[in-house]
Amino acid sequence: MISSRISNTSLSVLPCLFCHVTLGCVVVAAQVSGVSGMTNAKLLLPDPPEAHSPIVLTAITDPHTEKAAFLFNAHENPPTIRANPGEDIRLTYVNAMSANSRETCIDGPCKNMTNLHFHGLHVSPNAPQDDVLTMMAMPGQSLHYVVKIPLDQPPGLYWYHTHPHGESYQQDLDGMSGAVVIDGIDRYLPELGHMRERILILRDQVVGRDDPASPALRRRVGMASDACSSSRDMPERIFTLNGAIRPQIPITSGERQFWRIVNASPDLYADLQIDGEQLEIVALDGMPLAFHNPAHPVEFASHLLVPPAGRVEAIVTGPKRGTPVSLRSLCFDTGRDGDPNPAMVIADLVNIGQPGPEIRSVSGNAQRPVSRPLSPTMIARVENRSPDFVVNFTEDKNGFYINGRKYSPSDPPMTTVSIGAFHHWRVKNGTNEVHPFHIHQVHFLVYAQNGVRLERPEWLDTVNVPVEGDVDLVMDFTDPIIRGVSVFHCHLLSHEDKGMMAKILFK
Repeated sequence: MISSRISNTSLSVLPCLFCHVTLGCVVVAAQVSGVSGMTNAKLLLPDPPEAHSPIVLTAITDPHTEKAAFLFNAHENPPTIRANPGEDIRLTYVNAMSANSRETCIDGPCKNMTNLHFHGLHVSPNAPQDDVLTMMAMPGQSLHYVVKIPLDQPPGLYWYHTHPHGESYQQDLDGMSGAVVIDGIDRYLPELGHMRERILILRDQVVGRDDPASPALRRRVGMASDACSSSRDMPERIFTLNGAIRPQIPITSGERQFWRIVNASPDLYADLQIDGEQLEIVALDGMPLAFHNPAHPVEFASHLLVPPAGRVEAIVTGPKRGTPVSLRSLCFDTGRDGDPNPAMVIADLVNIGQPGPEIRSVSGNAQRPVSRPLSPTMIARVENRSPDFVVNFTEDKNGFYINGRKYSPSDPPMTTVSIGAFHHWRVKNGTNEVHPFHIHQVHFLVYAQNGVRLERPEWLDTVNVPVEGDVDLVMDFTDPIIRGVSVFHCHLLSHEDKGMMAKILFK
């Protein structure tokens, strides 16, 4: 949620003579620099390729690492999928992974079954759209998706990732994810059309205890050595940005850029901060702030907690010349039973120019902003009534549960919703670690935490549920497009794989 709290943990930017950049198998040597210092072209932030329908995406087993990967246009570089409201995303997904995986999933060796979830899009859960239940490809098989983007889909940043139950965590950790951009957000803030856009995808690099390269990688990102959370485990992940470890982001002094950030990590939280700068937030989880409140298109924050699967779209202003500035993630305490989530540097901002940004525009009626202001009286009526449904997250040594049940693909729906109304849901966390709650097909209004109304209720599709606490949500179940069987789950994907997921029938 939007927050202006400042962490007590401060990090110095540590120079390193040798760095490892994960761009395929590229290793380069360079000197880390701030905005005013030297730059190295090999260290500059790489941009993901773009894809428009029709798209062919292939799941492979990398012959060198033996990890799963996406192959697009003969490169292991997942594309950013772009579409306009009203268009279709037509995607052929080919499973060319090995039939005999050397990776370990929840129930033993991975089977390398796979499919795709189009996270955050208000589309049908039925095949051939966002169906994670019946669409599944084993090695040697293919899936053909036709995802119909509605005309009133909020323009913004969404993402796609694999969603085979029991194997989601490992595939996501391997990097099987990418951004989806529904164009047209400049309808709400026209100045965005004249800014450089940056697609920034946070993923993980494993820094194992027995890996001799791990100490250097921890130093590379300036990971704090002191404990800053309840967990005492050794951190085993660092963030990468567009596949690179601590790249340099070009931005000139005073330049305003539009950053679209997705946290594609399976379990790391990103508490994002730019040294000495404010984030001018335009959208959260793909939902423009102006979609429900046209008079309030932006908010400012000194930092923002983005859970796994969360997204933020914000304007960033280039700092003064001569000021070293970094994009970093602050420490986040996930709870006594949670994983360590230490502070680290994600990227450095460097004061160099680049060719002018591409001006993106939409045509015809799509230029008119779509908004959906909701009656405060109606929202208050939903908020003030007893919950229509309660989600209870629990866990023990044998697994993770929703309402006392561990998910099985053969389960019937846990709950049924008649489409056409807003519902009050409460999500309760009975554990000693934070869980991010996500539901497919819809957004919801987060308006209270631990029984206290939030100063700024927010529309999201993924929300943190605090340790031994709860959140209250207004669920938007009004769209007839979403009829079918869908799911809700914890978006710590190892928890989802271990049972913290349930089905919902929209009828």
